[in-house]
Amino acid sequence: MNGELRTPSAPMARRVLALLLAHADRVVPMELLIDELWGEEPPKKARKTVQTYIYQLRKALCDEGSGQSQELVETHPHGYRLPLQDCRLDVREFQNLLREGREALTRGRASEGAALLRRGLELWRGAPMEDVESGPLLAAQTARLERLKIQALEQRIAADLALGGNQSLLEEIRDLTHQYPLHEEFCAQLMTAAKRCGQRGEALSAYARLRRAMAEQLGLEPSTRLRELQERVLAGRDEQTPARAGAAGAPFQLPPAIGDFVGRRDELERIERAVRETGPVPGVRIVTVTGAPGMGKTQIALQVAHRLRKDFPDGQLKASLHMEDGTAQPPAETLKELLAAVGHDRRSLPERTDDLARMFRSWAADRRFLLLLDDAAGSEAVLPLLPAGVDNAVIVTSRWRMIGLPGAVTSVEVGLLPEADGRRLLAQVVGADRTAREPEAAAAIVAGCEGMPTAIRAIGSRITAWPGHSLADFAARLKDEGGRLEELSSPHLDVRRYLVGAADRLPYAAREVLAEISSAGDADVTVTDLAHVLHRSVPSIEHSVELLTAHRVLTPVVQNGSHVLRIPPLMRLAFARDGHSRTGDSLAGEVTIHDSRCPYAAQVCSCPLALGAHRSGKRQLRAAPAC
Repeated sequence: MNGELRTPSAPMARRVLALLLAHADRVVPMELLIDELWGEEPPKKARKTVQTYIYQLRKALCDEGSGQSQELVETHPHGYRLPLQDCRLDVREFQNLLREGREALTRGRASEGAALLRRGLELWRGAPMEDVESGPLLAAQTARLERLKIQALEQRIAADLALGGNQSLLEEIRDLTHQYPLHEEFCAQLMTAAKRCGQRGEALSAYARLRRAMAEQLGLEPSTRLRELQERVLAGRDEQTPARAGAAGAPFQLPPAIGDFVGRRDELERIERAVRETGPVPGVRIVTVTGAPGMGKTQIALQVAHRLRKDFPDGQLKASLHMEDGTAQPPAETLKELLAAVGHDRRSLPERTDDLARMFRSWAADRRFLLLLDDAAGSEAVLPLLPAGVDNAVIVTSRWRMIGLPGAVTSVEVGLLPEADGRRLLAQVVGADRTAREPEAAAAIVAGCEGMPTAIRAIGSRITAWPGHSLADFAARLKDEGGRLEELSSPHLDVRRYLVGAADRLPYAAREVLAEISSAGDADVTVTDLAHVLHRSVPSIEHSVELLTAHRVLTPVVQNGSHVLRIPPLMRLAFARDGHSRTGDSLAGEVTIHDSRCPYAAQVCSCPLALGAHRSGKRQLRAAPAC
């Protein structure tokens, strides 16, 4: 400020400042700050500690001459905001120049685009966040900025190559291939520039280095495009003209449907009817398939899609809207995958989501195809991906209720698998002869899986691996709640990890509520109980409950005039065992209470009146009297 460096020296305060800068002019919720600083194990007084760091920031950023410290970090009801307004922020200027440069390249103005990208890249002075210890949010922001930098370099070099700057680029691209030895695009650009300069040996050496690095570190071969470029260098042929977008044959991207699928006749018929029939509202036909984790939504959608392949001669496309680490995939990345699948050269695609969406709608307008969007985080993730044209259909699977989608929308809810279908599924996995010999044990196993197809397949694969064990052995094990999830863990699927991973996508505050209800076992828990034990307001708890209800892991049930919160037993076991996000006081176990309604007030107690009561220090170990 005013030419003086004011970055705080305390590491945690620096992380708070970095997160506020990464979300400049936007409110950063308290939950995000806690997630960034401590991850899944925040201290009991995390909120007060964050307030201390905010105070340190305000003190460091205070302009003693004007006394404007409070204006630099604003307090909001649910978090903090760092308003920069017209202040210069390098990352913003870089992103603006990157966007303008890409727009110029899209319009065919290579010289202007290259100049804009070059100006943006000149703003880089080292690695982002290099002097800040990063948590999950800042690490993701750092990775995103690094990806943007690499993309800007790729596009700027491509523009310079198009302008004929081959010789002048050789040294720069050569350095980039050594800095990023597994990056195929830089290798391709070096091979192109070297070939044009008559240096075929360097072009082939670049390919050999990349191939060796990929084999040693990834166990992979270079892409088809790189291999074809090597062949052209060897043969001395010129570059091929890229194929016209959309010239490829009809794409069919669906993975195979599972062979042991059973039941769900009503759901399949509703989806098939909605996809085939033209509704009263002109436009793309959309079917949303929603339900709790583990209900088999994706497999239901695949069953229908494979049945209807002949109805969509222009192809069947599939896109997963979540990445392997569980984070939502940006719509722009999904659109690039879809456009590449229908014949567009990925290197020439624009970066802005709106531009990509327009290209996709233009391709889809006069075609008849089916699009399967799997595992959507909500309507906002789906809207940019919807194609144009009344002959197209979209099936969306999600754990969330989908609201606000346009056109003819049919909603199909996937619930628990009926008991009879569960027994059929178990028979499909372990063998009909084996289940027929022990029908009662087979029914008990299915009951222990609580209508979840994923759990039935998991225990079925374990039973198959132990032909000498009876079904009664496994049924007995499932009766023990303490070990039930261990029994539902196969080499291919860990049900506990699957359920916890599903809830990991929720905000910290919602996970905290889920973990606390799970820890209470079979006891009735209300919003008021949670507000007491988690030291949060009732509206805050209600907001978390609404999120959990929308995510299909919690159901409020009216009982004696108040809402009691219910969680599916397997989800409760998963979180109670995991200890996920639990801090501070607990609804479970024995607590010291101070309540005039209880005859054992101020003594160790585990009666329902103890729910929500305050306890301090460690869990009490001596026996509790019966109230």
